[in-house]
Amino acid sequence: MHTFEFEDHQLSEIFKGNWQLAGGHGNITPQEAMDTLIAYAQHGVNVFDVGDIYTGAEQMTGDFLKLYKEQFGEEACSKLRVHTKFVPDLNALEDLTEQDVRAIVERSIERLGADKLNLVQFHWWDFNKGDYIQAAKYLDQLRQEGLIESIGLTNFDTEHTQALLDAGIPIRSNQIQFSLLDPRPFNGMLQLAQKNNIAIFCYGTLAGGLLANSRPGEEPTNRSHIKYGLMIDEAGEAYYQATLAKVHELADKYETTVGNIATRFVLQTPGVSSAILGARNNKHINELDELADLRLNDEDYAALASMMQEALGTVTDDIYSYERDASGPHGRIMKYNLNGMRPDRD
Repeated sequence: MHTFEFEDHQLSEIFKGNWQLAGGHGNITPQEAMDTLIAYAQHGVNVFDVGDIYTGAEQMTGDFLKLYKEQFGEEACSKLRVHTKFVPDLNALEDLTEQDVRAIVERSIERLGADKLNLVQFHWWDFNKGDYIQAAKYLDQLRQEGLIESIGLTNFDTEHTQALLDAGIPIRSNQIQFSLLDPRPFNGMLQLAQKNNIAIFCYGTLAGGLLANSRPGEEPTNRSHIKYGLMIDEAGEAYYQATLAKVHELADKYETTVGNIATRFVLQTPGVSSAILGARNNKHINELDELADLRLNDEDYAALASMMQEALGTVTDDIYSYERDASGPHGRIMKYNLNGMRPDRD
């Protein structure tokens, strides 16, 4: 597994995403979850991505860390990193307090059984509500107190990331959606990240499996298929089918899987540090070993990039633009108040 340096740590270029452990993706027993997390760690993945609003995921990851330490020792466990999130509820943005921020961070520490959080990735639902810069300052105060090692973002666009940088917030990463179906990171964010040494962690790389031979029938089978099916709608069915055909062709050429081709494209894009894969089980675990040895030649990478540019070059939106429209199809499937910060307003 290839690694990169982030805040004096060597991180695997593949992160294990744990949104799929939070429900809405089929039944997963605690034992199955533990087996999956251990398998990914044993195959070289040392970063596990969770969130304060991923129901049960922080606690499950904390249980995993405890079990991993018992089985493999403290030194092995110390090499694992957990990246979580701070996602204040939409109905709390207008009057968010320092105590609100502290309470969520301390709860995450408790759930994970940690002394501090390795990385907190900050999300803000609506930039027209409340003061996101002040909220980030609250997070930075907790960093200075030692409760947080590093501050990152999730789904922040170029304009608002720059505003945080201008305010002196030490932003180290941004977790964004990026795949062959989604060209929006090319519209400013990748350039800003490279200029300011911000690591880019990419989710949706396989579009919930829709770029890896797992498209369901007419009815989506889980929340990922619903979410990323909307991205097919944005990109167009013709482009989706053409992309599948091309990645199949390259998979045959490189003697690997279509999922590995789609993932390597993202990883080879300048400015990208990692891809977050959210498998629910160990079914495709051996593909990680193939992925480590895979690299697209310049011609094949350019062919995929050209297909995207020709079909989706008219998309000028910044990241998370579709999702910020609460009345649109992407926004309507969101759950905005999962932290229960203002239960009287639900």
